Amino acid sequence: MRTGVCTTDFEHQGEPLRSADSLFAVIRNFGFACVQFAFSSIAETGFVPTGEIEIPAVIPYAATVEADRAAARYSLPIEVINGTFNMAHPDPAVREEGLRRFALLTEAGEAVGAKYISLCSGSRNAAHLWTWSPDNDDPDAWDDMYSTISRAVEMAEKRNITLAIESEASNIIDTPENARRVMDEIDSEHLKMILDCANLFHKGTAHPENVQAVIGHAFELFGKDIVIAHGKDIREGDGIDFCGTGLGIVDFGFTADRLREAGYTGDMFLHGIYEEADMPRALAHWNRFVQ
Repeated sequence: MRTGVCTTDFEHQGEPLRSADSLFAVIRNFGFACVQFAFSSIAETGFVPTGEIEIPAVIPYAATVEADRAAARYSLPIEVINGTFNMAHPDPAVREEGLRRFALLTEAGEAVGAKYISLCSGSRNAAHLWTWSPDNDDPDAWDDMYSTISRAVEMAEKRNITLAIESEASNIIDTPENARRVMDEIDSEHLKMILDCANLFHKGTAHPENVQAVIGHAFELFGKDIVIAHGKDIREGDGIDFCGTGLGIVDFGFTADRLREAGYTGDMFLHGIYEEADMPRALAHWNRFVQ
């Protein structure tokens, strides 16, 4: 199991983006072996994500070429590309625009050799795709998300790219049960799972005594369908307070063991670190469990 990193952890508010070459050089220097890549992470796209869609409206050919060259130059394969937009947005026009951009992204993903595209099931919160709305539980919200994911899967099948969704407390797919449901209903080998243990906790549950039960339950429901693993962490408390790998309550040793038991053959992408000075510590923490 290689250890990679999400390139969004190198996007810093108020600071200029690096070129693809500079970004991949920094990531290689930290000792990572692969990446989950977002086109918002490099200067060549000139794109700033919105709360609705995190895919550029246009993906310049030069940006794809530079990302591919940098990945090869620094031996950092792009295994995953971020394809997140609000797949349950209450405005159909936003969902349609997200799908239009997603079609372009599948072309770019194929060009850089990515195996997977990450998804966000979305929220009825119109302002931000990662923010809860009480309308998320409405049957219409599920139906809109289901229709959007189904169309994205059709696009991915044509490119032989697998899509990966995650259980996230603020989204429509907010439990392992809903993750299992959407995979069973769509029934495609091109829709699988991201395991992000920090995202499995709901408000009031992020306490050490719950950790192994919460993570173990996810493995029971979708362990064999995990194709991407994220190394984000969550601090103890009654709220949801994400943090860098090893700074919270996630039991990464238990997680590594369960991934092996599930026959996981993919990589671990550290995520949620953001402070570059903390990258070596986070990498060393995870590597304790895989070396």
